[in-house]
Amino acid sequence: MTSKVLLRLAGVLGAALLSATVAAVPAQAALDAGQPVDIQLRGYSSTGAETQVGRMTGTVRFDNGNSLFRLDVTVERQSSYVDSKVRIDVNGSSHEHVYQSGVIARDFPYGGTVHNVQLTLEGLYYDGATNRTKTVTRSAFYDNPFN
Repeated sequence: MTSKVLLRLAGVLGAALLSATVAAVPAQAALDAGQPVDIQLRGYSSTGAETQVGRMTGTVRFDNGNSLFRLDVTVERQSSYVDSKVRIDVNGSSHEHVYQSGVIARDFPYGGTVHNVQLTLEGLYYDGATNRTKTVTRSAFYDNPFN
């Protein structure tokens, strides 16, 4: 082979390698500014006494590709006997349960289009008036602004 043919072949291979490298980098989805999350659990005894059981505060953010959402929340246990449970529903179906107090800061990918997310906080407290434990739940609904 002549040097011209080798140079052309090297150029073609180099261009192919460069285009494959550039194409392999996925586009990064952008997140919205976020919607505030503030869910306070309260339990009431049979005598009317209020107990603050747990609280979740922070933000939920959706990506413009509609394939994931991000939670940046703090879950406080307050008077709950166990760590609070966060139930996450996507488009009306159960997606994931998180059993923890403290910070939840992560992306939640979804295998389809995320239209909406419902967050449910659950806690357990003791009603001294009846000597029973009681479970309380409270939910909030968040709509994806990109669809």
